[in-house]
Amino acid sequence: MKKILILAAFVHTIFCTGQYTAIPDANFENYLEQNGMGDGVPNNSLVLTANIENVTELIVFSKGIQDLTGIEDFAAVELINCANNNLPILDVSQNMNLWGLNCASSNITELL
Repeated sequence: MKKILILAAFVHTIFCTGQYTAIPDANFENYLEQNGMGDGVPNNSLVLTANIENVTELIVFSKGIQDLTGIEDFAAVELINCANNNLPILDVSQNMNLWGLNCASSNITELL
């Protein structure tokens, strides 16, 4: 019985750890870390999904960001200002609550 309880505790620990979102752009991750949306570990290209899924405004203009991969997990985001970055591709197709987007002067060639 003791072995079963230990095994159950182990399985619970593995499956109940926080989900992470990959943020491959170092400048984007740095912004999220500095503004309380990271996982507390700088430069690991990850943030806790729970820290970003309820964010309603994302203001990242002029941050030197080249890739907003991970933005799909900002489930509640309504407004994104990512102007003055170098973002050839911007995919906001998963951001269902989005009503405002400023991506001026970001060299976008593909907006999804």
